[in-house]
Amino acid sequence: MSDREPLRPRRLEVVSGVVFGEHPGTPRLPATPEECDPLDALELPVLRALQRPPCVVSFSGGRDSSTVLAVATRVARREGLALPIPVTLRFSDTPETDESAWQELVVSALRLPDWQRRAVVGEELDFVGPLAQNVLRRHGVVWPPNSHVHTPLFEYAKDGTMLTGVDGDGLFGEWRWWRAASVAAGRARPTARDVLRLMHAAAPRTLRRRWARLRDPFGVTWLQPGAYRAAAAAWAAELGDEPVRWDRRVAWYARRRSLAVFSETSRLIAEDFGARVLHPFLDSGFLAALAHRGGRAGFGSRSMLMDAVFGEVLPAAIVTRRTKAEFTRALFGDASRRFVAGFDGRAISGIPRDLVDEAALRREWVQPTPDSRSQTLLQAAWLAALESQVEQGVDCRP
Repeated sequence: MSDREPLRPRRLEVVSGVVFGEHPGTPRLPATPEECDPLDALELPVLRALQRPPCVVSFSGGRDSSTVLAVATRVARREGLALPIPVTLRFSDTPETDESAWQELVVSALRLPDWQRRAVVGEELDFVGPLAQNVLRRHGVVWPPNSHVHTPLFEYAKDGTMLTGVDGDGLFGEWRWWRAASVAAGRARPTARDVLRLMHAAAPRTLRRRWARLRDPFGVTWLQPGAYRAAAAAWAAELGDEPVRWDRRVAWYARRRSLAVFSETSRLIAEDFGARVLHPFLDSGFLAALAHRGGRAGFGSRSMLMDAVFGEVLPAAIVTRRTKAEFTRALFGDASRRFVAGFDGRAISGIPRDLVDEAALRREWVQPTPDSRSQTLLQAAWLAALESQVEQGVDCRP
């Protein structure tokens, strides 16, 4: 276990729910040989995980976890190692989380004999439910606020390794400039709207930041004016600074502070179970190979990238899948609603009032589907309430 001080979300990041900017400790991506294929590069961190069994894969059935599971299965069979074990959470009372058909498609195609399915009981995974409370008591406020979701799965990885598909969405699916790059490379027929996209892409960074403030308002409703301005400026900088070139965008992505904080949080929680966690899509060798292979113009849309890089290991239906499960109701459930209903001024004692408008925060939390960015603040409020009770001599042992 490391003795260094772990990365934590900063005050503005806790209250806004967003981790901004670059992490200065992130090294540059390594040089990549001309012949290095991204799929081959992805196999290296996967192999390291397989060499420390049991190797389990956090498997939802989505494109990213399916890719990691498929690559791990291929490497295990080729190297004569124990097959990876997919571990899946099953939510019984929230049908919008059901991905069983996709999961069964992948497991069947990979011919995996061992698939562990863990039923979620009641409020277990609520943002202030028992598993989240354990993480908050042990580590304080963490980011992202759904980090506790993996804790039931780490039980299967004790003394071994868990692989995840984080952060395929951010890496493969959130490049703002893929359409403009495809048009510029002659890969897509231009439309009238593409002229505006190309002009936007060619604009100086300072102008792109201004456009981002206008076109993509930050929209967090519970911040005090000064805090909102600071967070909105950081958000606009994040959007405006994203490189137009794919290879530079991957290098920029690798330096995101959000990735560093997430990786630190997952490491800390894994260590509680005597396990190691690896995120192959965040591996620097894979990122370097992906940047090199995509070059200036990238691969196109997310589905085009998945097909070009991972098409040989995934069922075609998974490559082109566009649907995603929705977990808001499963995580912001009855336990969160009860806490919100009893929320008073004392519960916000650990939250800076100079940053948070308490009345606006209450209004957000009672919405049918609260803004996901308010969830870190929800956990901070719960922890502040707990600490207040402890100070008053209340027995708060779980």
